[in-house]
Amino acid sequence: MIKMLGHCLAASLVLLCTGLVAEDFSIGFAHADLNNGYYRAMDKTVRSQALKRGVDVMVHNADNNSVLQNQQINALIDQGVKGLLIDSVSEYATMPAIKRAVRQGIAVVAIDRPLYGDYLAYVGIDQWRAGELQGEYIAQHLLPDGGNIVMLLGIPGEAATIGRESGMLNVIQHPRLAGKFKILASYRADYSMSLGYQKMKLAIEAFGNKIDLVYGLNDAMALGALKALREAGLTRVMVTGIDGQKEAYAEIAHGGQYKSTVINNPTEITRLAVDLLVDHLRTGQIPKSRDVMTGTVLVSPENVGQYLDAAASF
Repeated sequence: MIKMLGHCLAASLVLLCTGLVAEDFSIGFAHADLNNGYYRAMDKTVRSQALKRGVDVMVHNADNNSVLQNQQINALIDQGVKGLLIDSVSEYATMPAIKRAVRQGIAVVAIDRPLYGDYLAYVGIDQWRAGELQGEYIAQHLLPDGGNIVMLLGIPGEAATIGRESGMLNVIQHPRLAGKFKILASYRADYSMSLGYQKMKLAIEAFGNKIDLVYGLNDAMALGALKALREAGLTRVMVTGIDGQKEAYAEIAHGGQYKSTVINNPTEITRLAVDLLVDHLRTGQIPKSRDVMTGTVLVSPENVGQYLDAAASF
């Protein structure tokens, strides 16, 4: 008995020294996609943070397929997870699987994209406000006299797409700015850099020198657009995005065409979501607010130096 207790104490000390605790339950993470650096940073963080908190994590990638994502969430439920982190393909797409999870007492945390249904918390930024910030910056600083804009959109019907698009349009289409701005075209590019590049080439063929600014709903698409613009010699066209990708920060700091982005740190969001879920499962702790916002901040040449970090994972 004493010898066994000694072994247990020694093992506990090892775990404490390494900063880990024994795995006592599993959680699941249902990815919407892994098609860009933002999602890959989330994937890396959920694995490292789960390890740090001493829980097992099972991860699935839906490839932007809502039917597949429901199947994957149901599979996680069947595998006995105690909690779920869900980056949903769309706000309503995962409702059937979430209802089943809640019926079985499985805690659900929405990450990056809000959900419809009975969930513990949403962890992310204010997507609408992110769009508004870009709209305000465009109207006040980049195109104060108005201009022609090309938009690169994400997944139709998805909460970030709706918020980032509508928030921006809500500003530049306000009656006080009537007639100043024209949306030349909006292209679906699924938050992908390669699709952003391809769709920007189409926009250049269609509109050429008429384009004054490109608004990408994330930095990956905007960076793809920037590449196409440079190849076409359209170096006066301004580019804006959202997410706070380090390559976007570098472009902004360089002082070229890339003018602004909005912080949406995948590492911070994912770490916070894992901690929130694990704390709830271990202690019953409930977040003070159902919407856990990590801050929605515009980054421009004036403040990019505060955020630029070449060693960052994203």
